[in-house]
Amino acid sequence: MFVYIIHLTRKVLLLSNASCIISRNGCKGGIWRYGELDVGILWSGSTSEQDGKGVAGGVSAEIVLMCLASFGAGFFDAIVGGGGLIQIPALLLLFPQFAPATVLGTNKLISISGTTVAAWQYARGGHVRWSDLRVAVLVAFIGSAMGARLAVYLSAEVMRPLVAVLLIGVWLYTWRRKGLGLTPNVPATRLHPQVVLSLLALVVGMYDGFFGPGTGSFLMFGMTTLLGMDFLQATAHTKVLNWTTNLAALVTFGWQGQVQWVFALPFVAANVLGGWLGSRLAMRCGSPLIRKLFLGVVAAILARLVWDMWR
Repeated sequence: MFVYIIHLTRKVLLLSNASCIISRNGCKGGIWRYGELDVGILWSGSTSEQDGKGVAGGVSAEIVLMCLASFGAGFFDAIVGGGGLIQIPALLLLFPQFAPATVLGTNKLISISGTTVAAWQYARGGHVRWSDLRVAVLVAFIGSAMGARLAVYLSAEVMRPLVAVLLIGVWLYTWRRKGLGLTPNVPATRLHPQVVLSLLALVVGMYDGFFGPGTGSFLMFGMTTLLGMDFLQATAHTKVLNWTTNLAALVTFGWQGQVQWVFALPFVAANVLGGWLGSRLAMRCGSPLIRKLFLGVVAAILARLVWDMWR
C-alpha cells in the first residue's frame, strides 16, 4: 500500500511538472546529474547550463518520494523489521535504471544507517545485553557471508514455499499465545543465552545472506520463545544482529561496485531519522505495540511471498 501511494504521487508530481513546462511560465526541464546517476526528471525553477548539463533549481519528485519511503522503512524497521518491504520496491519503482544487484546493495547502505541509530538508541536505553552478543555478532557476520555464497546454489523458487510455511507457523503461534513476548519469561532451554543466540545468529544469518525476507521476524520469534525475552528486548538484540548481517552484505556489494554511495545520501538521512523516531516510540510504548506490529509485518511478508509465487 505504501509503495502504491508513492507510485500514484509520483505520477501526479510528474504530470504537474510536465504541464508547467508546456505552459512555458518560467519552468524548465532537463537531466539532473545526481551522484553517479543521470536522473531524467522534470523540475521547476530556474536552471543554468554547465558543460552541457542542467543544474536543477529544485528537488526531483523521485528523490522526495524515495526519502519518504526510506523514512517509513527506517521507522518500521527500528520497531519490528520489514523495512525492505517498503524500500526495495520503492527503489525499483522510482529508479528503474538501476540493476537489481545495485538496488540490493544501495538498500543495504540505507538500511544499515537507520539500524545503527536504532541499535544505539536501544543500547543507550539499557535494553541490550552485550555480554550475550559478543560471540553472536561474529557468528552472524560469518553466517551472512556463508549464505551469500550459498545463494549461487539455492533457488528462490524453492525457498519461497518453505519460508511461507515457516512464517505461517510463526504468525499462528504468536497469535494464539496472547502473552508471548509481553513480559520476560523463563527460557525454554537450559543452554546458556550466548550459545542460543550464537546458534540463532548462525542459522538466521545464513538465511539472510542467501534469501532474506523475514530475517528480523525469525530472530525476534527465536528470542521470545527460546530465551524468554519480551518483544522490546528481542527487538533491541535483533537490531544489533541485523546490523552485523547488513554490514556483511554491504561489504560484499560494495566490493562488487554495486552500491550508489553518493546517490543514497539523502535516503540515508531519511532512514536515520525514521530509525531514531521508531526506536524511541518502541521504548516508550513497549512490548504491546511491538507485538501488534510484529503480527502485521509477518502477515505482510507472507503476503508478499505468496504474491511472488503466484504472479
